[in-house]
Amino acid sequence: MLKEIYHILTLCLGVPPTEFTWARYNAKEEFVSEKTYTPKSFYQEFIGEDLENNYVMVMNNPTLEYGKLYEIQYDRHVYDGQNWVYVNLPMDKIKEMAIASIKDNTPLYFSCDVGKFLDRKRGVADLNNFDYESLLGVSFGMDKRERILTHASGSTHAMTLIAVDLKDGKPQKWMVENSWGADSGYKGNIIMTDEWFDEYMFRLVVEKKYVPADVMALTGQKPILLPSWDPMFAPEED
Repeated sequence: MLKEIYHILTLCLGVPPTEFTWARYNAKEEFVSEKTYTPKSFYQEFIGEDLENNYVMVMNNPTLEYGKLYEIQYDRHVYDGQNWVYVNLPMDKIKEMAIASIKDNTPLYFSCDVGKFLDRKRGVADLNNFDYESLLGVSFGMDKRERILTHASGSTHAMTLIAVDLKDGKPQKWMVENSWGADSGYKGNIIMTDEWFDEYMFRLVVEKKYVPADVMALTGQKPILLPSWDPMFAPEED
């Protein structure tokens, strides 16, 4: 179907260009340089690392057993690419890797259920933002596992995890850089309490050098194949 979708897109929008011109500006928005690139030459100049093999995807999915490797059938970004594979871990293990990466000034791919208890104007995600139970006189008693199984919650949006607020080594708040513009949220970012992080954060992609040996060992397992309609993998926003 991706071939058919590509065909329709090229009919409507044209064939994607093979090269583009990109201009660089400094922090003062002063022009620095301009150069024409192909996607590959841009990658080689500004990234130059093995994006396919240098990362581990980790997930907090309490509907499945922790300490196992899972593969999602047909969940991939390119037609001939490989299915996504992830290690399912408890939150404390995921937080250890996130903190290590951030301390080393390395941001991470991050996905969550962005709309839950989010004050979009302030850019704050906090379980105490809205008191729905008192307002409506009902109890919302489902935990994270039950919300996933009933499709009440899932990974809806990807952002970049860039900061953590630590007290005595324990995370209090986290901050992500969002893609909704500089005027959205807190200077284009969203600040999340650690309690919110526990309930609505689902996935990180971590450089291997921040992954402990016991977690790396799990990547050698034969993946357990999940169907494409697994409740955790409804289409994400970007």
